[in-house]
Amino acid sequence: MVSADSVNLDVLELIFAYLAGNDLASIALVSRSFFAGVIPRLYSTLLFRLSHAKRYPAVMSPFAAVAAHPEFAIHVRHVDIRTVPVVKTQYNPKFLLECTRALDLCPNIISFRCSINALPPFIAGLTQKDRLRDLRIHASLTTSQSTRLVKLSKVRNLTLDFPSWNILNLLPQWAVTLRDNLTTLTLFMANELNETVLETALVELPGLLGLHVVGCAKVDHVAIFNLVSHTPLLESLSITTGDANRALPQPPASLACLRYLSIDVRLVPISPMLPPTTSALSAIMTSHQRLLPAPHLLHPAHGPTLKNLSFIDCTLGTADSLAALCKGCTQLERLELWIPVRDLTIFTNAIGKSSTLRMLVDVETHTHNPRPTLTQDSVRFMMKAVPTLQKIIIDGGRIWTRRKNTQGELNVGLERRSPNRAAIHWFMPRE
Repeated sequence: MVSADSVNLDVLELIFAYLAGNDLASIALVSRSFFAGVIPRLYSTLLFRLSHAKRYPAVMSPFAAVAAHPEFAIHVRHVDIRTVPVVKTQYNPKFLLECTRALDLCPNIISFRCSINALPPFIAGLTQKDRLRDLRIHASLTTSQSTRLVKLSKVRNLTLDFPSWNILNLLPQWAVTLRDNLTTLTLFMANELNETVLETALVELPGLLGLHVVGCAKVDHVAIFNLVSHTPLLESLSITTGDANRALPQPPASLACLRYLSIDVRLVPISPMLPPTTSALSAIMTSHQRLLPAPHLLHPAHGPTLKNLSFIDCTLGTADSLAALCKGCTQLERLELWIPVRDLTIFTNAIGKSSTLRMLVDVETHTHNPRPTLTQDSVRFMMKAVPTLQKIIIDGGRIWTRRKNTQGELNVGLERRSPNRAAIHWFMPRE
């Protein structure tokens, strides 16, 4: 008789690749063969977030587990540190020691992320990771720390959050090192970044495919349009609007490969000239007539090709505007915006103008007014009114999907997932 324990180990590893979270830990307790088969998947990612920090040190951290069992370190591919436990207003030294020991033991790390200002203890270990390809860090570093970090030469996707002037001054030097490998550069809230430094870096990166410069006070959309001539292969671009009175380059740089655009709209003084968002779009449309996914935009020229549209932390003025958008975007498949539950009938009639919409995502807004929850009956009503709609995702982690009961009648199913809000920046392209 064939038992689960007699299944080939490679087959078990393939099966367990479809599991995640607590299911992996439960599988590890079934038997020795299951334990051996689940280990590569269980230790593929070392994740530490707020829910883990609240239980530390009562519950062992994944880094402590690797430090205690070095044989598991070979399976680690991703490290994601989103918080660090605090003791008397200081980062817990025991936890930091566990992290650095585990990091030293893991030779196959391909992505590393540290979302908080706690990177310095990990720099020495990172410089030894020849396979590191994705790096996202809170880059408030000193000059000596920055000098050590820029020795990394194999990074393909680089994200610097809140970088200090120390590392920004070394960015052109780092760009030379990364010239043959870097495909995506993201600079978020880099208040010390200026156009000169960014241009010196971009000149060394002609093969860059993604450029995201958001929340950088001295580098607005005009500065970016002055620089993208150095990166003609860009497929994704994120910018922050600035002074509407500044003149855009003429003629605009060619962005023939651009497929994703995100504009972080900042309020500016009223000007008799075009609003910055309109002028930015005009510059792009002049040079590129086939822009596909474009969050934060409402522009009729994108109607024939627009597939994904997001309105984040904002609302559309009227239902007529939404209806016109859904009717004009003839290929729209995914729409992200704040769902007005109190005016659900009007909202549903508006999105019903789309004959291609497949996914609706409810996003948060910074409003303090409570609103009712989207119920199963409300979801069924929306899906009945919009026949193409297959899925509605609620920001809190609820996923409603279209189903049919045994009589073939419309029904909806609910799946709950923990929202992964910190996985990527809001302006980054979605998978």
